[in-house]
Amino acid sequence: MRINIVEAFATKNKCYQVGAPLTPQGIMLHSIGCPQPNAAVMAHRYDTYQPGGQSVCVHGFIQRDGTYYHILPYDMIAWHCGGSANSTHIGIEMTEPASIVYAGGASWRDLDPAATEAHVRGTYAAAVELFAQLCEQYALDPMQDGVIISHAEGAARGVASHHADPTHLWWAFGLTMDGFRHDVAAAMAAKNTEEDDDMIRYHSIGEMPSYYREEASQLVDSGALLGDTSGDLNVSDDMIRGAIIGMRYAEARNPRYYSIDDVPAWAREETQRLIDRGALQGDGKHAINVTYDALQAMIVCQRMIDAAGGDGK
Repeated sequence: MRINIVEAFATKNKCYQVGAPLTPQGIMLHSIGCPQPNAAVMAHRYDTYQPGGQSVCVHGFIQRDGTYYHILPYDMIAWHCGGSANSTHIGIEMTEPASIVYAGGASWRDLDPAATEAHVRGTYAAAVELFAQLCEQYALDPMQDGVIISHAEGAARGVASHHADPTHLWWAFGLTMDGFRHDVAAAMAAKNTEEDDDMIRYHSIGEMPSYYREEASQLVDSGALLGDTSGDLNVSDDMIRGAIIGMRYAEARNPRYYSIDDVPAWAREETQRLIDRGALQGDGKHAINVTYDALQAMIVCQRMIDAAGGDGK
């Protein structure tokens, strides 16, 4: 499911105006506690100083089709759980089906079982995708204890007020927080696999774009890029690009010369002397193959020999 993010910050909300800083250590899942399927309605309701006469706010509302209203920046504390988890956890609310009626507390009656189940399972699936994205964004492990919790679990841990959501709705459909955490982890793994599968890979120099080939050949010749025993390079486009950028950076700091014409003017005469006396030779492909640092060291040695009166010719 694709998450359609609508950024609609609740700038009139007291929580937004206070703007206390948050470094997310986890995410708490809520259910709104009223039969309202539309996230836009909830976002609008919270864009007031005290929604319902209370100083409350969440980071966003997710609905069945994946539409997500993001109403508070994630680096701001949201007053979403009535406990210390406000200072550690992002708070996300799921909308609820219009086909239920609350009978007091967390008890509810189902007016249209098919519609209710469709909505509950839809918001569950949407929340899985959203939580997977947020876990990726903040490098959170969904299976680590306390990272993803419900409001009800927060209450049991003593970090949130006494609420039963969202399992007060889920129990009728066999949904659990343990299952939710596993599904978030599976969604993250699937996304990483898809990204790997979509990555262009090259198995030989010939498969690479022409603008890579010369420098990729240099990487192979130098031993910096090795394939398997059959010669299969098996490198992604990102990998070869990164290797070439690294090589270019190294060469910019310590350029390599392949002929006397490549050598800086100040060093040509002494480089030619090194070539003439056999101290500097080619590699079979080039007249010479030497870096700036190596050439400079050879010239220094040549000058020392000259200064000592040795035969440097």
